[in-house]
Amino acid sequence: MTLQDILKGGPRPVWIRYLLILGTVTLLTRMVLDSSFATTSFFYCLVPYVIGVILYVFIPQPKGWSRTKRVARHLLATIIVMLASSALLFEGFICVIMAAPIYIFFALLAILLTPHKADPDRFKKSDVFRASFVPLAVIIVSIEGLTDTTSFPREEAITRTHILNLTPEQIHANLARPVHLDADRSAFLSIFPLPERVEAPKFAQGETHTAYFTYRRWGFTNVHKGETRLHMKTVEPLLIETEVTKNTSYFSHYLTVHGTKIEMVPQANGTTQVSLTIRYRRELDPAWYFGPMQRRAIRESADYLLANIIGKATEDA
Repeated sequence: MTLQDILKGGPRPVWIRYLLILGTVTLLTRMVLDSSFATTSFFYCLVPYVIGVILYVFIPQPKGWSRTKRVARHLLATIIVMLASSALLFEGFICVIMAAPIYIFFALLAILLTPHKADPDRFKKSDVFRASFVPLAVIIVSIEGLTDTTSFPREEAITRTHILNLTPEQIHANLARPVHLDADRSAFLSIFPLPERVEAPKFAQGETHTAYFTYRRWGFTNVHKGETRLHMKTVEPLLIETEVTKNTSYFSHYLTVHGTKIEMVPQANGTTQVSLTIRYRRELDPAWYFGPMQRRAIRESADYLLANIIGKATEDA
C-alpha cells in the first residue's frame, strides 16, 4: 500500500484532518517549549519545517490546481495551524508577531522545494537532490543554540550618542523627575507594552528603581505581570551606571538586559554629548534572525530614552 492509498483512505471530511494535525502540532510544540530546546533554532527552524511537511503530506491537494494556488493553500493552512496552536498554548501576540516570519518561511519550504506530489510520473534526479538536501540543510541550521559550540556570541552592547541642549546638571535633574513614558514611539517599539508604573524613590547611588509591567498576551486577557529592578550602581556628575538586579517582565523571555551606562561630555557651546550604552544578552536563536531584531529594539529604545527622558528638558527650556 502506497502513501497515496493511505491518504485517500484518511479521515473525511478534510476538517477532521485539520483537527488531528492541530492536536499533533500543539502536542509537539508543547513538548519542545517544556524542554531545553525552547529558545533554540531547533524550535524556530526544524519544528515549523516538520509542521510544513505534515501539512504537505496529509492535506489533500485538489487536482488541476496550479503550483501557485497550491502554495497559497499551504500558506493559508500554515497560518491557521500556527494561530490555532498559539491560542491553545496561550502564547501572546508579541511571540506570534516576532516568530511568524521565520515560522512561515520554514513551513513553506516543505512545498516550495519538494517534488510535486500531484505529478508522480514527472520524476527527475534533481527532485531527489532537492528532497534530500533541504531537510539536511534545515537540520544543520537547527543545531544553532543546542550547545555552546554551536551558538554565536550572545553578549552585546548598543551605544547611541546624542547632542543635548542641556548641561550635565540639567540631565541629572531630568533623571530625578518622575518617569512618564507618554511620548510617541516608533511603529516597531509600539508593539511592546510599556511599564504601567515606575517607582523611583530617589535618584542617588545605591538606590533601586522598579518598573512594573502588565502584559496582556491576547490584548485584553491572558495576563502576565512582572517587574524590572534597576540598581543605581554609579551616580557621578558625568557618569551614571545602572545594573538590572531582577527581571520577571515579558522581556526576560527574549533577552536579558544587564544594565546601562550614561556618559556625558560637556561641550564649549553649553550643550552636552550624551552616550547611552545598553548591555544585554540575546536569549533566542537563530542569531541571523533574532539578532538584528533585538539590536533594532535596543537601538530604538536607547534613542527614545535619550530624546524623551534624559533630554526631555530640551522641550521645556
